[in-house]
Amino acid sequence: MTSTKLDRRNFLSLTGKGVGLAALSPSTVASLLSNIHAATKTVAHLTPEQAAMDEDFWFQIQQAFTVTRGMINLNNGGVSPSPRLVTAALVRYIWQQEDATAYTMWQILEPQSETIRTGLAELFGCDREEILSPVTLLNLLRRCCSDSI
Repeated sequence: MTSTKLDRRNFLSLTGKGVGLAALSPSTVASLLSNIHAATKTVAHLTPEQAAMDEDFWFQIQQAFTVTRGMINLNNGGVSPSPRLVTAALVRYIWQQEDATAYTMWQILEPQSETIRTGLAELFGCDREEILSPVTLLNLLRRCCSDSI
């Protein structure tokens, strides 16, 4: 049975997801967008039907993901894999965090949160103030679930 109550485990899960999103530095996001833009340029002149048949284009898209090639995943809407670049960044930051936990969290990652907010705002075409910072998210979650933690 799945509980919707925000207990300590759910709080930590939500926090981890927020930190994982923060692992996407602006340069990582820019690189990912650059690769996507370059791939789509090659099929921009084609009709959707022609682009769907362009094996070179789809090979580039396929290589951006580290998934098992022997299985077809038809449920990408609910459980889609992350691009290889995102997974690599997350793993890199996890190892960085393991190396010097408190120092990494408060001296390296936390000061970068405003840069991350700016990059995400540019990515989504909105104002930076519309993006919650990881610190604000943590404070909001703490207030929301102070009774259960």
